[in-house]
Formats: sequence, structure tokens, C-alpha cells
Amino acid sequence: MVKTDLGEVAAIESENPSPWSVGLLAEELEIPRAIQVVAEDAGAHILGWCACRMIPPEAELLKIAVRQKYRHCGIGNSLLEHLLAILHTEGITCLLLEVRSNNRGALEFYEKQGFLHAGKRPNYYTDPPDNAMIMRKNLSK
Repeated sequence: MVKTDLGEVAAIESENPSPWSVGLLAEELEIPRAIQVVAEDAGAHILGWCACRMIPPEAELLKIAVRQKYRHCGIGNSLLEHLLAILHTEGITCLLLEVRSNNRGALEFYEKQGFLHAGKRPNYYTDPPDNAMIMRKNLSK
């Protein structure tokens, strides 16, 4: 992701729960050891994006978001696969994430991708209130 992508990524964010503002997206671009990946169609329109921060030997997946009309088309899978390839080259051995406990679609997605449940943070989210489920994927071969 680059600065010129911020408008399209912010539009995707507006379609998703817990949207990041343009300001937060811009700040993310400046963080050392952070990775942002976008998925584009043939016309270079952004269909989805993800953000991750590396704290070697681990990394934390902060967000995967896909335009509503392109969900369930494999874009989330592609974003995650690309991110995992980057993390592998960086020597990252574990990827962690938090997801709302009531977000069944996301939980099923991550489970299918090989993430395991690693814990729970009660009352972690607000607006609406929810627990955070911590998930972990071992990236070591």
C-alpha cells in the first residue's frame, strides 16, 4: 500500500466493522516493521487490503478487509497467502491475531487457514462490546 491508495482503502474500511480512518491508515504507512498489502483487479482498483506488524520472531495481523461485493471470491485468501510469503522471507515464525468472538465468518476463515485458538480477552472490543479471540498460526516449517 502506498499513500495514493489511501482513498480506496478508506472506502473499503467504511464497509467493514471497526473501520480505520484515513489518518490511521496514513500513520500505518510510517510504522517501521509494518506491512500493508493490497489486492487489485485488472484495472488497478483495490478490492481488499491487509495490515501486519512484525515483532520478530512473531508478527501480528491487524486487519484483512475486502470490498463487500468481492467477499467470498478468494481475495482474503490471496492477501493472507501473499502476507505469509513476505513473513517467511523475514524469518517470522508465528502470526497472531485478535478477532471479535461474534464474527463467525472471520473465525471460520482463520480456522480454515490453519490458525488455532490461543486465548480470549474478555470485553476487549467496544461499539459493540465483544470479547477478542486470540488466534495463532505457526509459520515454522
